[in-house]
This record gives sequence, structure tokens and C-alpha cells, in this order.
Amino acid sequence: MRALVCTLSTTMLLGLVMLGSGCAGSQRASDRSQLQSELELAFDDGQPAERPLLPNPDGEWLIRFEPTLPAYKPQRLRLLVAQPGKLRLMLYRHDESGRPGAKLTQLERTYEVNHTSSGLDGKWVLEPVLDAPIVTGPLWLGISAPTSDSSAARLWTSRRESNQVFQRDAEPATAVQSTKLAFTPMVRLLISAETLPTPKPSAAPEAAKPSAAPEPSAKKDKDKDAK
Repeated sequence: MRALVCTLSTTMLLGLVMLGSGCAGSQRASDRSQLQSELELAFDDGQPAERPLLPNPDGEWLIRFEPTLPAYKPQRLRLLVAQPGKLRLMLYRHDESGRPGAKLTQLERTYEVNHTSSGLDGKWVLEPVLDAPIVTGPLWLGISAPTSDSSAARLWTSRRESNQVFQRDAEPATAVQSTKLAFTPMVRLLISAETLPTPKPSAAPEAAKPSAAPEPSAKKDKDKDAK
């Protein structure tokens, strides 16, 4: 009976250990799942319709993304390539005037035929942008072709109009987002929610130490003794 009790106790103990490990493993898996979750920001309707010529960098297409998050990090771009060739993608901060501001990162790619989509096969290209920093507020994406010849790539666009899609005006006196596009490029931004680091509290100034009272000199002591 004693041996049986020991065996049962050992079995129950092992079961509890395995259950605890399973819970911990599930928690870790859940944490990993939350950390790896991404949000996709898109303005197209998912229906590729046209593949217009891409503009040069001076007249690039601009898409304004504004996720409702305190802070986020761009992770990758998702695009539907319609024709092989060269493509330039730029991420900009949003400046105080409401225009694309400082450049965050730049991608230049040359896509081959096997990167292209017929528009019906659901074949998207994913471009990581892991070197982009954590961002607060809106973000701008610029799309252009570095060359204006036949070596330029093309992207699929949808017929859906969006209030977030513009074309850059080369005139410096004109607002960058003054020209609205009548279509939406099928380019999407995937982001991860981030937490801004908590600023460290500034160290309190040290209290001034009281100055030590001056010690009486030996001469004054002798004068007192003489009196």
C-alpha cells in the first residue's frame, strides 16, 4: 500500500508539473502571439482595375496613414505589382504643416516577372521595413519610379477614391497634398503597436550640507587661559 501511495503521489506530482508547464507554455505562446501580431492599413477595395504609369520622384504618389495608436512601428509594405521593373518607396514623417516631412527610410527595388500579379491570383509582394523607427502620429508613403522609361514598374490600382491618396506637386509654393488621385494604389502598410519608453525621472538635487562650525584656534584658547 505504501508503494502504491508513493506511486500515486508521484503520478499526481508529475501531472501537476506538466499542467503548470503547459499553462506557462500557453502563456508564453500567447505573449508571443501578441508581440507578433500586426495591423494592416489599407484604403483600396481589394479589386485591381488599372495599372497606370508611375510618376517620377518629383511627382510621387502619396498615401497618408494614420492608425489610432499612441505609437507604432512600420514592419512591412504589401503591394500588388502589375509590371516588372524599378520601383521606389519612401516613408516620411508627418510635419507640423500637414505635409510629408523627414524621410524615415527608402526602398528601391527591381521586380522580375515572377513578382508580378495578374490581378486575380492574389499574389502580393511583401517588403520588410524593419529599419524604420517607432512613430507617433500620421505617416506618409511615397511611391514613384526612379526612371521614366520602359524599365519602370507598374502597380495595380483600384477605382476606389480615398481622401488619403494624393500626388506630390513639384511646385514648392503649392500644398503637397493638393492633387487628389481618382484611384488608390494597391499598397498597404503593416504595423505593430508599440509602447513608448517611460522617461526616467530626473534625479532630485542633493540638499546642501550644513557647513561645519569653525574650530577655535589654539591661540584663542591660550588667551582664555591667561585671563
